Amino acid sequence: MTTSTTHWIDVDHARLYAEEAGEAGEGDAITMLHGFLVDSGQWDTEFVSLAKTHRVLRYDARGFGRSTIESGRYAHHKDLATVLDARGIRRTALLACSGGAATALDFTLAHPERVSALILVGAGYWGRFADSTPAARAFLQALSTMDANGLIDSSLRAFTDGPCRAPNEVDPAVRKHTEAMTTRLFKRETSYWTRAAQDQQVPQPSALERLHEIDVPVVLIVGSEDQMEVRHLTQELARGMAHARALVMDGAGHHANMEAPAQVLAEIRNVLRLKTQSAA
Repeated sequence: MTTSTTHWIDVDHARLYAEEAGEAGEGDAITMLHGFLVDSGQWDTEFVSLAKTHRVLRYDARGFGRSTIESGRYAHHKDLATVLDARGIRRTALLACSGGAATALDFTLAHPERVSALILVGAGYWGRFADSTPAARAFLQALSTMDANGLIDSSLRAFTDGPCRAPNEVDPAVRKHTEAMTTRLFKRETSYWTRAAQDQQVPQPSALERLHEIDVPVVLIVGSEDQMEVRHLTQELARGMAHARALVMDGAGHHANMEAPAQVLAEIRNVLRLKTQSAA
């Protein structure tokens, strides 16, 4: 049974909930950054499994899960730096999904010496939205009015089910877990999504213009049932980074690690093992 410790970490205009387990073992720590439709519960399987061999850290980004958000300027990659400093982690691999992947890319460019590897699932980047399917467009419409019920329904249809699957074709346990996290997010009175446009600062030039500077092993994982725009961005990222490779998880949607946990864990362990061997 995994024994974890919880921490509250103060950043500018927010307080972040973090959870840590494991000990320094096979190389650097692993820090987990969730997607921006869910929270750190996305990584339940990875957190428990990887804690057996590594020090692992996950946290709710500001405005998600148990973390707070207040009015005031911020940048997610700066929050990540504060979290790592608070926990005494100098160097880490980053396991990140969707908006968390955008944070990971920005952090890697700002602090290249602190990142040993990137494993990105359904990678996203700021300002890149899916809009080519009815469900994706319904999500953007609901976002414009902050219609909580519409956001919950359309996000599940667009990103959990994906463009080609019916809800009953998705693992019911995965869909239920995703729905619970999504509901917590969009039922909040104040969340990331209510404050992002006003307060979030995005580095310029963007990470997408600086991909050639990233010099660590990168694995890009995308579900075959994810939105077309996410699959295209995955290929763009793979072309732009020297040490990147892209993998498609058949039968998985946007949060591919939740639908294909064994396969994704195998890829995570593989890149970490290769990184450890190359450093030896």
